This record gives sequence, structure tokens and C-alpha cells, in this order.
Amino acid sequence: MIAHKLSEEHLAAFESTQGATSPGNQGGEEKKKPTQAQILLGIAQESMTLFKDQHQEPFCFIENKTHPLKSSRVKDILSYQFFVQTGKAPNSDALTQTMNTLRGKALFESPTIPLHNRVAEQAGAFWYDMGDGKVIKVTADKWEMTDKVPILFRSYSTQEAQLPPQQDGNIWDVFDFLNIDQKHQPLVAVYLISCFLPEIPHPIFHPHGAQGSGKTTFCRVLKSLIDPSPLSTLIMQRDYAQLIQVIAHHHFVPFDNLSDLPGWASDVLAIACTGGGLSKRQLYTDEEDVVLSVKRCIGINAINLLIQRADLMDRSILLHLERIDPNRRKDETEFWADFEKRKAGILGGIFNTLSRAIAIYPSVKLKSLPRMADFAKWGYAIGEALRQDGGNEFLEAYDANISHQNEEIIQSNTLIIAVLGAMDDRTKWEGTIKTIYDQLLENTKPDKNDRTFPKTERKLRVHLERAKTTLAQQGIHFSIGERTGQGYPLSFWRTDLPEDRKFGSFATLNAQKKASETETCASNEANVANSAIPGVRNEVLDFTGKVLGVLP
Repeated sequence: MIAHKLSEEHLAAFESTQGATSPGNQGGEEKKKPTQAQILLGIAQESMTLFKDQHQEPFCFIENKTHPLKSSRVKDILSYQFFVQTGKAPNSDALTQTMNTLRGKALFESPTIPLHNRVAEQAGAFWYDMGDGKVIKVTADKWEMTDKVPILFRSYSTQEAQLPPQQDGNIWDVFDFLNIDQKHQPLVAVYLISCFLPEIPHPIFHPHGAQGSGKTTFCRVLKSLIDPSPLSTLIMQRDYAQLIQVIAHHHFVPFDNLSDLPGWASDVLAIACTGGGLSKRQLYTDEEDVVLSVKRCIGINAINLLIQRADLMDRSILLHLERIDPNRRKDETEFWADFEKRKAGILGGIFNTLSRAIAIYPSVKLKSLPRMADFAKWGYAIGEALRQDGGNEFLEAYDANISHQNEEIIQSNTLIIAVLGAMDDRTKWEGTIKTIYDQLLENTKPDKNDRTFPKTERKLRVHLERAKTTLAQQGIHFSIGERTGQGYPLSFWRTDLPEDRKFGSFATLNAQKKASETETCASNEANVANSAIPGVRNEVLDFTGKVLGVLP
């Protein structure tokens, strides 16, 4: 803690209030004595930079860190500096007066400076907050750690300092700690590095699988690399306000061991991963709203696939994990000790790849784009930075994941299955909402607890609108007309699908016609062997011969 000295005038004036002879005894006119609040304001002026963020919340910047003026940490700093200089503790009234004054100066006299969580973009560079008063600056030609910290970040008590990266690290070492099949590694590596990119939407990462498949370990490893915290995984909150606060206080938000995903929580996650404003009351006793504008990296793990809504599914990456053989597990203490030893090297590999990707990105041109277009473009650049032809390798893996999403949406939605079944031998189907609903209900006989099939014909319109994109991907379209005497007319019709009918498809005809998964693995190994990145080829080839899944 740097103690800022009071001016000689303030210090002398303060000492005069601590028992010096009165002005009357000195025979002179009484000098005006500074109050404790004035002395505290003098300390603040010398040690703090005041400003407000993009949400008009007052902040101060001190000792290379940003603090909300309402936080107790600011009072602690001022009180300590006051004590160091005067030997006395300030009273609570003086502190309150000081904080109120500083708040007003920050709101009405100070500039607006947007704040970010863990990652930011400014002056043609990407910045990563180390959490200890230092930052990492990443450009197209290098990355470096520096203590010359611009005012960019707001950190929370839920976030810890990051380990300094090693310049010669290797990103692929992370797969010694993840139970990931080799064919999924390019997609996972791209996602991991993309979490260090600011201001782009990131897909929700959804590992799922049986107990003992390493889902929690997966999330803990990524949390430690991306956004270290005393909370290595998070519990899904059951309250709207608490959920958006948890999301706002982390950059990477891994929800662990979920058993279900309510509709309202699904909506919040869909907004939070692509970017948007979420509001809550500041206090339960007032009507003032706090707007939290967030764009976060979110993970959810569960035994079963939880995402069912199409709007969230096409913002997701699904990853099924196989159960780890008990004979291939490691002692947890040994596992995490080994990880901590190699973490700095993995981080260095991440920043090395990110720097190369920044140089590649301006030249990226894709023929078609999925819903997460920015992620796809950056994913291609990151893939190319990882290894030769890694961009196409990523696009094929991502395209296959999108196709899998569509299959999962269909298989998990009773209404979509019913409509596809009804249109199987038709090119057109017309009726009213009621008559078509009754026919679908008769054909399907859904379980009464099935939330994917409307309970009444009045809900059919809403459910169809949610399924519109998925149905269109299968060549099925519908329209609902104006109300008539018989009810609302509803029409379905079928259209021919193009060869590349998959949403956001990047796959070429040759890629679609690959004979078998064996050929795919052989192709991946050839890509590794032809790697253009020095030092990667042998390390990755060696890794492909290791036993996967040595997890606690």
C-alpha cells in the first residue's frame, strides 16, 4: 500500500486540532482548520483517478486496480492512508461525507470510461487482466506482460490472479488433462483460445456424459486457464437476479452438474453468451434498476443433454464425454499438482496462438456463416494459427457439431417429430389450428409432462414459432392466416432441399463423402505431421500415442 503524504499545510492544520494552543492565546486571528473530510478528500485527490463506467456507475482507479466507489475497499484504503499520515482514525461521518463528495465528482466532473471483465480490446491490441495489477497485451506480432495498465478492467472478489505464462509454451499439452477424443481436440482447442477474445459472442460449451467421464474436471481446467477463481465451478442459481449477477461477476461461467435447465434460465444464457442487457433491482427496498450488459463465455455440464430450445441450441457446442476406465485415473492431488506445473506453458501456448490468429484474421473469408458468425471466422483464424490447414479442420468439426445440434433438437422435441411424421407422405397440409392440433395429438399421444408438445391448441402457434428454423432446415414451412369463422387457418408445405441444406454448412462434398471415421483420423494425423508451427509436430504426434482420460 502506497501511503500518500499530506501537504505540510494540511498536516500542520490537522496537528493544531490535536491540542495546540488556541488562537486566542497566540494573540492572532484564528485560522480555518480543515476537517477530517477535507483531509480525506486531499488524500483521494493525490492517490485516485475518478471516473464513471458505461453504466454511469462511479469508480476510482488506484494502485493499478479499478474499484467501485461504493465498495468497502475504497474506504479501507482512505482510512489506512489517513491513519499513516495522522496517526488517527477518521470518524464515520467524515468517511461518509468524503465518499458522497467523491461520488458526485465522479458522476458530474469525471470522464466516462467503459470497463471490461478479464478481456478487452483497445488501441489495436487485445488485453488480458492478470488480476494482480498487471496485464497481458496481445498484438499480431507478439504478446507481453506489463504493469503499465490502462483503465480497462473491473475485477470482482470471485476472480483470482493468473499465473504468468511461459513464452515457449504449447497449447496441446492441455489435452493431457482433458478426457477428449482426438477428433474433438481441434474444436476444443479453438474454443479455449477464443475465450481470450473480447467483444465476440461465444457458443455455450455443453459437455455431457455419464458419471465419471470428467465433465467437472473439464470445466475446472478451463476455468483455471481462462478466468481463475476461488469458485472453480458454479451452481445454477434458481433466482433470476442472482443468476445474472453470477454471470456478470465472471468472464468464464461454468455451471456444474445440472439436472435441468428451466426456460427462463435458458433465455438468460442465450442473451448472456451473444451479448445483451439484463436488469435487476438495485435493492429490494427501491425501484431503481441496475442494467448489466454482458457478453460471457458460458459452460454447462450434465449427465444428459439439457439444451432443448432451438434458440439456445444453435448458440452451443455439444461434447459427449465417455466414462473413464478406473484403471486410467490419477490421484486428484497428483493430477492438479501436475497441471499447475504445466499451466504456465499451456497459457503461453494460448497467447502464442492468439497472436498468430490476430495476424491471420483480416484475410479470412468464409463462403457461408452459421449463427455464431464471429466465432466461426475467428475459429478459422485460430485453427490456421494452431497448425497447417487447421482452419478447415475446425470448420468441418464445427459443421459436424451444428448438424448434431439439429438432430438433437429434432429427437428431443415431440412436436417437431409429430409434424415431420405428418408431412412424411405429404407435400401440403391445410386445416385450422384446432383441427391440425387434434390430429397431431391423436397421432402422437404425448406424455402429460412433455414440455415440448403444447398442452392446448392455443399454445400451438408459440411452439411452432420456436420450431420454425428447425422445420425449415428439413424443408417444412408453415403459415398462419387471419381468423375466420372456422378458426385460424394453418398451412404446412414441403420444399426441396439443396445439397448443402445444413444450417451454416462449411463441409465440401468431398468432406461429406469421407468413407469412414478411420480415414478422418488418418487425415487428422497427416495434418499434424505437416504442421507449419515449429516444435508442435513431434509433441502432438507423441501425444496421439498417449492414453487419454487420465483424470481424477
